[in-house]
Amino acid sequence: MNLIEKLICHNAIGLKRNFVKQGEIVVVKVARTLASEITQVSIEGTIRHLGVTKLWRDDRFFLCVDHSVDPRNYHEEKVRRRIKVCDDFSKEFNVKEYYGPNQSILHTEFYRQKCTPGTIIIGADSHSCAHGCMGTLSIGMGASDTCMPLITGKTWLEVPEVIEIKLIGEPNFGIVGKDIILHILKKFGRNTIALQRVVEFSGNIKCLSVDSRFAICNMATEFGALAGVFPADEVTQEFIQKRKKKSDEIPLYFRADEDARYAGKYEVDLRKVEPLVAKYPNPDDCYLISDSKLYEPIIDNGVKVCDTIKYLDGVFVGACTTTENEIILAGLLLDVMMKKYSLKPKNRTETEVQYQRILTPGSVIMSNYLEKIGILDIYRQAGFRVDAPGCSMCLGISHQKALSGEIWLSSQNRNFRNRMGKGSIGNLASACTVVASSFNMTITDPRKYMNDIDQVLYNDLTESKRLRPVQIIEPNPIIVMDEDEDEEQKQNIDNNEQEIIRGLPQIFGDDVDTDMIIPAPFIVFRGKHLANRSFNYYRPEFLDKLKLGHDIVVAGEGFGCGSSREEAVSCLKIAGVKCIIAKSFSFIFYRNLLTLNMLGLIIKDEEFYDNLTEMTQIQVNVEGRKVIVDNKQYPFTMSSIEETIYENGGVIGLYKKFKGKGFSELVKQATVKTENKGCGSGSGCSNKDLDW
Repeated sequence: MNLIEKLICHNAIGLKRNFVKQGEIVVVKVARTLASEITQVSIEGTIRHLGVTKLWRDDRFFLCVDHSVDPRNYHEEKVRRRIKVCDDFSKEFNVKEYYGPNQSILHTEFYRQKCTPGTIIIGADSHSCAHGCMGTLSIGMGASDTCMPLITGKTWLEVPEVIEIKLIGEPNFGIVGKDIILHILKKFGRNTIALQRVVEFSGNIKCLSVDSRFAICNMATEFGALAGVFPADEVTQEFIQKRKKKSDEIPLYFRADEDARYAGKYEVDLRKVEPLVAKYPNPDDCYLISDSKLYEPIIDNGVKVCDTIKYLDGVFVGACTTTENEIILAGLLLDVMMKKYSLKPKNRTETEVQYQRILTPGSVIMSNYLEKIGILDIYRQAGFRVDAPGCSMCLGISHQKALSGEIWLSSQNRNFRNRMGKGSIGNLASACTVVASSFNMTITDPRKYMNDIDQVLYNDLTESKRLRPVQIIEPNPIIVMDEDEDEEQKQNIDNNEQEIIRGLPQIFGDDVDTDMIIPAPFIVFRGKHLANRSFNYYRPEFLDKLKLGHDIVVAGEGFGCGSSREEAVSCLKIAGVKCIIAKSFSFIFYRNLLTLNMLGLIIKDEEFYDNLTEMTQIQVNVEGRKVIVDNKQYPFTMSSIEETIYENGGVIGLYKKFKGKGFSELVKQATVKTENKGCGSGSGCSNKDLDW
């Protein structure tokens, strides 16, 4: 088994053998769940809907108020309501790990204080994949999907395909995790080799701190992956030992077998990693700072967005992907540039809007340490405003957001359209590149100044080297013998025989992300108010065409990439979209389709897309597993797991029927289907050996 299979196997429930294979459906124990105030609204709604009065474990839910709050907007009614929802929920359900407004970004103190190697983590946020830095399988899901392990302590997983990226060489001083993941995105492209797979990192990982690993895994979702995972090692062990509060969880250290199977094996030479800038609006559109193409005009959907991104209106250091180590390194770089090179922050004239320079540390704990060691004072001297911890500019729905047409350079993780504010133009880089660019507000290579940093001081402020060997173990799953069926749990399954869907399409291209489907400012809406904001910025005519019968969405690769927001599914479902057909879906979006019982179909045949116009009638025969266009049939498959979830009314429907046994029943029904007719070849199960 590879590392991911071992993690799943060890945490599996009800296996009849001590290994798992790619494509199998497994029920697994979930060690912890996490959510923010944005997703908590949906989580609480689902819990109330299901009549749940007690969490599986009140000490294993990590809840943070971080996405939309700022001390300067606490007075706003909508913000006060979100805070109250979280306050009341944490009191009613006795949530032990509750971080109130602006205490921590969701992921920051979770990986620093709670995440334990060898476990499975589920978070209601797409960047939950960041915690793979600790040797966990940590996956972002939608709010309702996350609700299931929150109340049962388990979820279902299809053992995913895994690719291995072997790291060789050692990076130059000043190269951090953010630089490395941008290099990987540039080299391979988003939604390509990693789409709907897990990335297992191997090779020379000991040269990377946990903070650098965190930044790499954090942006695995921008890569298109379910998760990125580093094997836990001596560096991980030392990181855990520094924690002040000890957990009852025991760290477990697994390694892939030498003959483990992968969907692909790749190499990345860390010696070749250089500072890059990801140009709006794609995280993989990366350029060297010296590359003239970086500064060419941006044309988006045939419209010129700006002439050049060379000259900046604002710089931002922050968001979950920007770690403590990176903030310290960039702070020391600022100090060198001010003291040795006598640089001063440039300002505009009094009649113009001033340049903006913003730093938001990841948590109060982090901020206090940075204050103690003098790093925050360095940022202030360089013209930065130090804000309270929170998502801030990264999501653009809090107090602070970029204005339309403004060009920003940011150390956050996404540069999607409208991400930092409607009409804003965000570009990504490491914190060092951002601060080096902050003096003259033009994109600047930090390497000219990097060698002047006191490396001994940096090491003293960020890490120690008392590494001790770890004990490598093998999986020890819960094995069960055959059980008699619980007669009380047997229920008839609704038959979707001859379900026919007819309509006209609305056609989209590749990489349609959730920010396009439902922009971040509207994800707190519910019902028709949410539905009425579908594609609000990206395609405002969407709803009008929907009323005219264009109620089947057709798209290319990677539909629904980006955020975990399940509202991207529910807004389309409520608005009246009958089904979505695509060449491929992002993992989280597809899970949300299954959870909320909306039909998503994968058709790979290019002929289907080539001959399609928005006036072409489409007929979907669900029971017959075919889409009919102009008397031409295009088959699609539904795996046994997809069939079972669909027939039971989604994952929520499964819980209503079977309560805590829902996932076991899911596997049972899917296994029977598989034995009767074999697995399909779609996005689900592909292995007939389901013998547990």
